[in-house]
Amino acid sequence: MPALGAHVDSSGGLHLAFERAAAMGAESIQVHPTPPGFWGSPKLDEGRISTFKEAAAKHGYPPFYFHAVYLINLAGDDPTMRQRSESTLTGYLKAADELGVGGVIFHTGSHKGAGFEARLPNIVEHLKHVLERADPKSARLLIENNAGLGGCVGARFEEIAQMLAALDDPRVSVCFDTCHAFASGYDERTAADVSRTLDELDRVVGMKHVEVIHCNDSVTGLGSNRDRHANIGEGQIGEAGFRALLHERRLAKLPFILEVPGAGGGPDAAQVKVLKRLARE
Repeated sequence: MPALGAHVDSSGGLHLAFERAAAMGAESIQVHPTPPGFWGSPKLDEGRISTFKEAAAKHGYPPFYFHAVYLINLAGDDPTMRQRSESTLTGYLKAADELGVGGVIFHTGSHKGAGFEARLPNIVEHLKHVLERADPKSARLLIENNAGLGGCVGARFEEIAQMLAALDDPRVSVCFDTCHAFASGYDERTAADVSRTLDELDRVVGMKHVEVIHCNDSVTGLGSNRDRHANIGEGQIGEAGFRALLHERRLAKLPFILEVPGAGGGPDAAQVKVLKRLARE
């Protein structure tokens, strides 16, 4: 069975995410180490690193990932914004490596109508700089697929494949978001739909590059290009789709991370329980 987990609050200290995840039954963890709507990278010192590593050991080293700030845009026409995005992502990747966590999940940004092909060289150049500057030993950069609104890069599997091919670096992998994929036109409502979508993901991107699943139902319909997450089984994908995803052998060893609204405060024990039920059925 996959490691079924959630995005967890890390306010007051990153080490506290482990206890909070355990309390909701989450077996894999994602956090915002800094506020997602503001520029900034995690600030670490020896004490914080030691406290985090002690907590990780106590809880058996569950899969753990950072989600970078939402402001990052490596695809825009503003060089200052791109440079700031590069610096922020570099700081995140360095911190992930120092703490020994899996890596940094991030959104590439929007080309704002210029077109993906026109912006690809900039995106690749900045990501190469991030990898050079951060010099991670084990932490990875994880490109997340997008819902596609407003020229967001990575809504189509082909765009992710082109970025991976241009970077050609084992430190770069992929986070597959179920809601974003559905909003981009990749169906997941039945076992047959899930199989076809993963066939396409494997053919275009390669399943060997997929490291994490963001497990979110979708408020809006197939191909809507709108990024609106719903609780599992309460959206347009539905329980049958998630049951199929959870039983898909190609995803069996990957962490599933909830980013759903829960009762209003984000993923909770009830939503983790839903995932575990579907995985058992």
